[in-house]
Amino acid sequence: MAHDIDRPDDSPARKHANSVAEETSATGQRVKGKIKEELGDAFDDEETEAKGASENAAGKDRQRRNDAV
Repeated sequence: MAHDIDRPDDSPARKHANSVAEETSATGQRVKGKIKEELGDAFDDEETEAKGASENAAGKDRQRRNDAV
């Protein structure tokens, strides 16, 4: 069975009950996604760029729905 080494976290589902922990986790998701997006762009890797954009968008969505700030 092949293992997917790059497991993009592009789910916008809430992952923490605590709003501060959720905000922190969503921020990390956005940062990780943005890095993948930029690396994909730099190396002309459309798949990585798309995965990064998806993760970044999911993190933004989680932050938008969170009530921490």
